[in-house]
Amino acid sequence: MISRSEIKGDKRLALVLGKMEKGCELCFPGLKAVIFVTGICGDNCYYCPISKDRFGKDLIYINEEKVSSLEEVTLEIERQGAMGASLTGGDPLTKFPRTLKIIKMLKDRFGKEFHIHLYTSGRYATPDVLVSLWKAGLDEIRFHPVKEEYKKAIEYASKLTNMRVGAEIPIAKGLEDWAIKVINDVEKYGGSFVNLDEMEFVEPNASALISRGLNEDKRRPFTAKGSIEAAMKVLEWAKLNSNIYVHFCPASFKDSVQTKNRFIRLAKNDKRWYEEITSYGTVIWGEVNINDKIIRFNPKNMNLYKGYSVKILESHPTRSRIPIISEETIDI
Repeated sequence: MISRSEIKGDKRLALVLGKMEKGCELCFPGLKAVIFVTGICGDNCYYCPISKDRFGKDLIYINEEKVSSLEEVTLEIERQGAMGASLTGGDPLTKFPRTLKIIKMLKDRFGKEFHIHLYTSGRYATPDVLVSLWKAGLDEIRFHPVKEEYKKAIEYASKLTNMRVGAEIPIAKGLEDWAIKVINDVEKYGGSFVNLDEMEFVEPNASALISRGLNEDKRRPFTAKGSIEAAMKVLEWAKLNSNIYVHFCPASFKDSVQTKNRFIRLAKNDKRWYEEITSYGTVIWGEVNINDKIIRFNPKNMNLYKGYSVKILESHPTRSRIPIISEETIDI
């Protein structure tokens, strides 16, 4: 039985009962690449935060960049200097051959220590599928069991493989009983952990959340009000009633820590001579049109272009530096 003496951590960063899984540990310093395997999913959860540009569409992204080949995935991981990857979607198992190929490719390219975890509802997680994932090299699987019958996959994965097996679900006011039931069932079926993600309050799910009585927390934009209190209630229950690890991940952590650290690693590894890296990990640079020729320059050298109208641009540290997230025109 793991120590239940205290719930460790910080409400802004993470709260942990027991310990974090390795997949989460690598996310903190930005060492996990995020592979969006496909936007196709057999379920339609009302709280899904996936954008309309991705949901239901068979697209592949690595971090923030859309790619057209799996070779581009490995190039981006090398550019990031990642030590692991998460496979997400949609549901990666709707494209099982592709998912299997990605896992094998990453293990072949980066070695068996390269940590890979995968998210799935469990709908398509048959015993054969789970054993194939494990044999290909999958280290950790996180189920999102929105239907009771999906929980059987937790038992299959626990009994038939040596993967770390658990669940990951959103938490918000009104979902406490569901979270407690998931923790009970994960333990019953042999799993090791449950991750509780603070409910995001974003454009794709806002209407559905409001219709269910949830509102945005004005003190913490893009989060559902009451989610932290709900998570604390579940953690306190688990402290007294469960033997598995439970981890609460605030939405603010994903932006202020996880994504920022990944951006900073990417930006440092791929900084162009004319760029500056911001404290958030985005990159900025200047552009000036001289005789119909676009010249890029470091913003620190803006005064070299007196008499011209220049642009200062900012983007995420993608290979293409697209999309541009801000643009300012300045007359020098």
